[in-house]
Amino acid sequence: MLLVCIGPDTFRAQAKARELENAFRQKYDLDGSSIERIAAGKDGVDEVIERANTVSLFCPRRFLRTSNLLADCPRAKHAALVQSLTKDPENVIVVDVESEPLPTTTWKAYEGVPKILKYEFSEQRGAACGKWVRETAGSLKVTDAQAVARITEAADGDSWLAWNELMKIAAGGESFIATPLLSRSVYEVADAYLNGDANWTRALNDEDMIGQIVSVFLSQSRAAIRCRDKATEGMNPYLLKKMQGRTFQDEEKALGRGLEALFLQRAGFGSEEDTCPLLWK
Repeated sequence: MLLVCIGPDTFRAQAKARELENAFRQKYDLDGSSIERIAAGKDGVDEVIERANTVSLFCPRRFLRTSNLLADCPRAKHAALVQSLTKDPENVIVVDVESEPLPTTTWKAYEGVPKILKYEFSEQRGAACGKWVRETAGSLKVTDAQAVARITEAADGDSWLAWNELMKIAAGGESFIATPLLSRSVYEVADAYLNGDANWTRALNDEDMIGQIVSVFLSQSRAAIRCRDKATEGMNPYLLKKMQGRTFQDEEKALGRGLEALFLQRAGFGSEEDTCPLLWK
């Protein structure tokens, strides 16, 4: 029996392959002694042919899992592969994950296989993607509806990205995708920096903002220290009003990192893109 899980949504295709493997394990082979992972592509063709033509000592059924078997099988081995999949279709189960839909000519080469089941997984967008992300979030016990909605919007059509971000939240971590975006103001980014909020690092991906980061961070750090130490003579009134009464995590450390990044830039040791990440360490 040949079970083909077909992309291009390879995350869901692989998830289906795992589901089929687990079902086989629960029904026929609890210890997994007859489940084998075969090399991908053309390297796995000979392995599948060999395994399919031998009898398992542990279980009357065999479960072989591979990927891109059909797409990459050499023409010269089509007949041998079909014969191996035909010999005992009830007891030899091959699960193949194909990363892309297969052309009609490829399917014709395997018409002789008595049992073929296809599971096709196209890229999901819009409402279909949102439904899948919500269901996946539910299975992971992620209950923050706003975070799930932001992940859905950012990962539209990319199930790998959605899964990874949901897993971060489920594991007690933080997904920057699911965190509300900072405004376009570099000063708000500086406030996040002084507060020790890792969300400010998202600005490092903003080509328009990165050139302002070091100078603004330095000025805001100095202003925070001056207000804390009541050394505000000659300070800009607006900045004074903004900083008064506020407390930050470690103003000296923030200032020191800014000075280090500025020195490295001025000394020619790195560009703004190279030195700005040093502000977060």
